Amino acid sequence: MVNKVNTESISIELCLDEGLRCQAAALVDSRDDNAHPLDHEAFFAARAIIVALNAARRVVGCAVIKAGAGEVAELGYLVVAPDYRRLGLATRLTAKRIQQAKTLGIKLLFATVREENNLSRANLVKAGFKLWGKYLSIRGTGNSIDWYYLPLAADLDIPALMQTLVGARTRLA
Repeated sequence: MVNKVNTESISIELCLDEGLRCQAAALVDSRDDNAHPLDHEAFFAARAIIVALNAARRVVGCAVIKAGAGEVAELGYLVVAPDYRRLGLATRLTAKRIQQAKTLGIKLLFATVREENNLSRANLVKAGFKLWGKYLSIRGTGNSIDWYYLPLAADLDIPALMQTLVGARTRLA
């Protein structure tokens, strides 16, 4: 366990370095939340990979804006190494993703979170995301998935955009 981590020595950066991107993927692979396995091809195709680097320039956290095109984008894969949790890194990684989304011209961000993932849900709400609704997972797991959105522009038809994203999924609440 890391004691007394100096959070000021941890930088949050857009990751363009292949070696650091591989470290980020390995961190996601090591996560302890029993989520579905990382799709490496999709991970490396992400619009943006954001990393938290310690003083030794090792990846201790990462988060992505998933692959895609256009003005709507999905957040995903936020992971912080166990020894670096509870230091505000998830908040900082999410803030950097929002900043990067604006730079990329994205007008709407959305995220899907399993209902039991309270920390991720709280992180999104803290960053300004709003709950769109709860839907049954299309993976056939029976899980309830919360859909969140964050408009980055004022001229959006949120109901139409979100309905397009959730499609024919079964709404639970």
